[in-house]
Amino acid sequence: MEIINYDTLLEKYAGIAFEKQYNLAEIVGDMNWMVDMNKKTLSFGEDLHFPMQVLGSYAFDSGTWLWGWANEVSNIPANLLEEVNALKQFGEEHNIEFLTMAEYKIEPTDVHALGLIASGKFGTSAYYAGNYGNGILLVTIKDSAVENIKYNEHARILSVIPELTGIFAVNHKRTIENYLIAKGYSLNKEENKLSAQKGENTLIAEFDEHDRLLKINGEIKQ
Repeated sequence: MEIINYDTLLEKYAGIAFEKQYNLAEIVGDMNWMVDMNKKTLSFGEDLHFPMQVLGSYAFDSGTWLWGWANEVSNIPANLLEEVNALKQFGEEHNIEFLTMAEYKIEPTDVHALGLIASGKFGTSAYYAGNYGNGILLVTIKDSAVENIKYNEHARILSVIPELTGIFAVNHKRTIENYLIAKGYSLNKEENKLSAQKGENTLIAEFDEHDRLLKINGEIKQ
């Protein structure tokens, strides 16, 4: 039986979701952000307006995460909570505690992990963690402007993997395997070595006895 919990969900979705954050960063840079709950949009400057879904918020003073479906004070419109309600239902069906507990303590960096899980599961364009002074608002966005940015896929993968494994506490080997499978690579797995190929692009990753990434290299064909 497949084990479904925080760790396995992050391992499954972290790579494919983290990659999309590069696109969003390229578009919005350091621009100021604003949300309009009535219009269902996350905006940057005067010209960038993305449809959004609210996942929840993190409070700096208490160090707690609060899911959007449990936030009765903010009166979040129901049509902004469709994804987070689906996450709760998924958690109830599979007995996943972190998806069904209304509020609990986490670290600020864990907010990004929740964003990766939600973005990966729902196939959104990206997530955004907006610091509003007293806390962080976490939303997902869906917009073709983010998805249609042109980039070298293989080069991006070679950048994402070491950054991702350096930031998040995940099993490196399983996370990389899931990422490459999601990107359509064929894998050849050995005990401490992973070879991947897609077309003429190749990648080789080596791991220690604890599945931690030791080195990665790849050949990029234009």
